[in-house]
Amino acid sequence: MALQSVLSNDWPALSQLIDEALALSAPERDAWLQSLDGNRAAHRDTLCNLLATQAAIETGDFLADLPVLPTAASTAANVPSAAGHLVGAYRLIEPIGHGGMGTVWLTERADGTVKRRVALKLPHAVWGDAFTERLVREREILAALDHPNIARLYDAGVDAHGRPFLAMAYVAGQPIDAYCRDHGLPLRSRVELLLQVMAAVAHAHARLVVHRDLKPGNILVDDDDQVVLLDFGIAKLLDGEQTRETALTAMSGRALTLDYASPEQIRGEPLGTASDIYSLAVVAYELLAGGRPYRLTRGSAAELEEAIAGIEAPRASDTASDALLKRQLRGDLNAILNKALKKRPDERYLTMDAFAHDLRRYLADEPVEARPDGLSYRTTKFVRRYRLQVAAGALVVIALMGGTTVALWQAYEARLQTQRALAEAATAEAVQSFLEGVFLTNSGDQVDPIKARERTARELLDRGAQRIETELVNAPQARLRLLGVLASMYEKMGLVDRQIALRRQQLDEARRVSGRISDVTVTAMARLADALTTAEQRHDAASLLRDASVILDARNDHDSRTRFLVELLQASLDRRIDPKHGLAAARRALAIARRYPPDADLLLTLVVLGENALFIGEFEQARQSFAEFVHISQVHPPLGANDLSMIYGALAEAQRKLGDFAHAEANQRTGLEIARRRAEPLPIHYCEIQLSRLLVDTGRFRESVEAAEPAWHWSHTTEAEADPATVHWIKVNYAEMLMAYGRASEVLSVTAGDVSLTIDPQVAQGLDLRVLSFRARALTELDRLSDARAVLERSRALLAQSNGKLDSRSTDRAELQWLVASGEAAKALSSYRAARVAKQLPQTPPSTASVADLTESAWLELEAGHASEAYAQASQALAAIANGGAAAYQRHHEARATLVLGKALMLQQRVDEARPLLERAVTLHRAIYDPQHSSVLADAWRTLAACRKAQGDTRAAAEATREASRIDA
Repeated sequence: MALQSVLSNDWPALSQLIDEALALSAPERDAWLQSLDGNRAAHRDTLCNLLATQAAIETGDFLADLPVLPTAASTAANVPSAAGHLVGAYRLIEPIGHGGMGTVWLTERADGTVKRRVALKLPHAVWGDAFTERLVREREILAALDHPNIARLYDAGVDAHGRPFLAMAYVAGQPIDAYCRDHGLPLRSRVELLLQVMAAVAHAHARLVVHRDLKPGNILVDDDDQVVLLDFGIAKLLDGEQTRETALTAMSGRALTLDYASPEQIRGEPLGTASDIYSLAVVAYELLAGGRPYRLTRGSAAELEEAIAGIEAPRASDTASDALLKRQLRGDLNAILNKALKKRPDERYLTMDAFAHDLRRYLADEPVEARPDGLSYRTTKFVRRYRLQVAAGALVVIALMGGTTVALWQAYEARLQTQRALAEAATAEAVQSFLEGVFLTNSGDQVDPIKARERTARELLDRGAQRIETELVNAPQARLRLLGVLASMYEKMGLVDRQIALRRQQLDEARRVSGRISDVTVTAMARLADALTTAEQRHDAASLLRDASVILDARNDHDSRTRFLVELLQASLDRRIDPKHGLAAARRALAIARRYPPDADLLLTLVVLGENALFIGEFEQARQSFAEFVHISQVHPPLGANDLSMIYGALAEAQRKLGDFAHAEANQRTGLEIARRRAEPLPIHYCEIQLSRLLVDTGRFRESVEAAEPAWHWSHTTEAEADPATVHWIKVNYAEMLMAYGRASEVLSVTAGDVSLTIDPQVAQGLDLRVLSFRARALTELDRLSDARAVLERSRALLAQSNGKLDSRSTDRAELQWLVASGEAAKALSSYRAARVAKQLPQTPPSTASVADLTESAWLELEAGHASEAYAQASQALAAIANGGAAAYQRHHEARATLVLGKALMLQQRVDEARPLLERAVTLHRAIYDPQHSSVLADAWRTLAACRKAQGDTRAAAEATREASRIDA
């Protein structure tokens, strides 16, 4: 058997045996080899061969400098890899690094197209196909990462010898540990470098990528003190908490530097972002303390694995040898590193951002999350931040304070705590007594017990609200709490007017009892603003939140729980109305929420932040927020379980906007599966509609209709009648699926008789506008142009009524289609160009524009009679589809662009060139649109018939004409 085959099949077992052998002296190895028994004995010959070959290799670097081993089957052994040789378009200059699976060369392009030096990764021959798979994985991962601290991928391919390569940015720098050592960097500067690394890793984590091999050799620092992160070669794309296995990663997952491996890597468990947090903590420990966390006696790999998996790391200050460094590490840095090095992933920092946040707080002399939040600790941090002010104040305090003062203060504090405890007990007793009194009115012990038992929950709540006006006069804290409880109950029942009334009472009571600028009052203001937002009384809600912010600003309160509530509700208020302002508020709320352990407030903040980001087109920010929600919910179940299915849908929406269709569909289906397991109708049908929207946007029109049908049928049940807004939303989206698939008559049936132009546009959220747009498009396709025009006029009236708050794109699209069908294609093209200019875009989409824009413009140019322009833009669209890596999700654009291309050739009398394109267009259209009803497919058939007829192929032309006529009929 060829040696590389043995390595490929048995490498995990061989790796462990090699580690044991290399820990022995040469005489001891012979005896050890002879002592192997059982399954281990089967590897004796291979081990002898490997050990004989490694004679010149340093023990600790076997994996880092893998030699060219004897092989009977390697065809790549004679592939040139010397200075001056070509690999693809690159000329090798000199080797600059070696790894377990390949060599990195400094190169330059030999074709002279780009004048820059490039780092080129090439495999060792012995790794064969396994290295190819790894290289493909690294190319996919690096192509998705765009960050100033991550080495940029320039090119990837296979050379003339069949050898894969990766061309990356050449970084002229040192490993981070050597850089810190050679430059004598102080502790704070080292922490600042680590923050750059964390930003890069957090960027990768946000794209669901785990590095898996973080170590100083993969972290370079250039002469400008800028960090560059290298080698995502054994990174794996995240799949929820875990990572996907391939044959390669299962075999090479241990081809890593053990010193920096996490306990779960050592144990062979599924990996998540927590593994990178641990590995980077080891790097940080080494940079800051001057040594690694584990001190070994034998120094073998087996002992190192044992230590990583089971021994707690010593405090960094105990490892440091310098007295000053020991003092600097004690306290915060010890605690931060200890938390990041926890054996259990769920005990470490939740995210890399949280790890970095604590280091930034350390640099700012602020309390860190890794340490207990005691009064003494916070006081110490305060004194460090404000040394001069505290020193001045201390002089005054010392002059005034004596032993008697201390005793009096302690006595006062004790009395205050007692008073608070008694007040809380009295409040709780009063609340309990009141609630018992309300609900006892529903018992059988009444004058009319039958009527008492028939009281509804609404009647009980109303009775409680009436009683609270006259009772508990002497228990103001209990009144405050009960007003909040009853208001929340009204909120859950959807009785917003009653909720608002009680929230107003609560605010009045808070001002009377606690004062106009107390936390209790500010909280009551925020809760009332939230209720007013629900009732669409946005002006009053905004005024309350402004007043609340002014109160908090006046007392310099920027990070309390009360400030968090105000910022969160401001962000919620601003959704859809001023999402840019809302995003800023959500980010401030998130910074506060991160100071506490993960809870429902943190998850709600992530949702509000993500939604605001979606509305203003910051799709990557939205994706990160929703992905973090999912991650927290998985690490801390059942936190967020009620909303998890819908958040998967929101994550999928953000990924769809980013063009990541494969992950978007996977997450959308995961959300639907979660909803089905919980067996709750509303989340199930919400997820069905979201999935159908994803399918329609990716050209899978028949599947989109099938996905939406269960929700559509449910919307006609008595259960759905209680939620008319959801029913309306389902109807609108189902109409969109039918419209895309080509069932225009059914669109009119679905949307008939239910369009309300009297509803507040902000409440409708554009649903009515979309209904009208789909009706106009359906009427246009059915050649009912006057009816379509009337519907479009109603659409414009609704847009004017909304004062610019509604998205006009669906109406614009319907108007363009109507103008073309009405013989006004030139006007349609002019309107399209003007709209682009109004958005500060070039009037004609450039070749770098989206495929959808190029295809739309090409269609309008064609209809306006501009054959050459249409041909050029359709060709650009098809090229973008072919080269973009997402062709499977753009078949509808491909079909449309192909048809435009064929029609343009027909206009130019290039009939022979047009026919294969038109036949391709018909094939694509038949696979996408309803073969019985789609007018778009009928148009493709008619165009093909005209082409065939122009060629003199009358029989084939008649066949195409029959197909078009069948659909028209």
